[in-house]
Amino acid sequence: MGVVEMCRQHKMRDVTLLIPSNRISEFSPTFMDDLIGHDIKFNLKLVLVDQEDIYLQWRELLDLTLLGYQSHIASIEIEMTSFSQKALHAFLNIWAMTFNIARLKKIKVAGPSIPSFSPFFNDMVFKLLKDKYQLPDIHTINLTNEMDKEPELIYSNFLIPKLGKFFKFNLIKKLALIQRIAESFNIKTIYGAIELKRHEITSYTLRAISLLIASGRLTKLYLPYRNAEGILFLVDRMEGMTYLGSLFNDVPFEIHHFKNDKEQMHAIWARDDKTINPESFYHIEDIYAAKIYDSHGDIIDRTQFKITDTPIYLVWRSMDPIIFIDTPKVLDLNVTNIMALS
Repeated sequence: MGVVEMCRQHKMRDVTLLIPSNRISEFSPTFMDDLIGHDIKFNLKLVLVDQEDIYLQWRELLDLTLLGYQSHIASIEIEMTSFSQKALHAFLNIWAMTFNIARLKKIKVAGPSIPSFSPFFNDMVFKLLKDKYQLPDIHTINLTNEMDKEPELIYSNFLIPKLGKFFKFNLIKKLALIQRIAESFNIKTIYGAIELKRHEITSYTLRAISLLIASGRLTKLYLPYRNAEGILFLVDRMEGMTYLGSLFNDVPFEIHHFKNDKEQMHAIWARDDKTINPESFYHIEDIYAAKIYDSHGDIIDRTQFKITDTPIYLVWRSMDPIIFIDTPKVLDLNVTNIMALS
């Protein structure tokens, strides 16, 4: 399925155009022509992938793009990819020029989308931008590095080695801290992006995205369009639900509980490449009362499904009591309303 058809089918209203700095000469804004007729807004995203001086090239591209497509540009984003002093200097130069143009054209500015989360570095960059009166309208974060094999586990090297383990700092708490940092600079909106290689959606990517949505911290999540099909069911299903927490402790699987006025859902998967029989903790009558979906949104045969490292989703009526064979322990019961994700 092509970009235009996917946008039309799923009623997408904004698209990010990713422009690596080492391929900036290959970008042509005429690519947008096919999508403009579908009431779609564009986010231009420059990724600073090396130390090459692309200041003049980027300025020329911005001028050309805004000349013909300004009314269709929702935001302009600059992404950092390195923590070096030289990279920071290059970022600040590009940012200042982009910020001034965007303000003149009344277009939102997004960034800095630092790929490896460090609260100290995020805070430092925001302070530098605040001193120049150049804070972004949107705080963007690159979540590509969060696609770990076991994304639900504790971050042992948060801040300093082993400190994350002491605070039990997992992905949901990490997003909460990102939001707190952004709001301390009066930045209210957070967008996330996952730049997958080889156009793959793995089981642990789906697991991480489930946790990201559960956090309720993201306003939008951007994915390569070839991957979007496998994610849309998950986003649509969780939208508007309340995250009630993680069930069961010290077991090799995850159950995350979501609920709204009409339905409740368990997002469930195994860890450590295990396969688990759901009848070991779900009563058989609850299994047969549930609608069971695989990671693509297709119905699963109740008599044959197993719990593996790929998420599945069990859905019941909101009023139905789900009583486990072994009563689960509720972790991190921090009720979060899930915002609509675009």
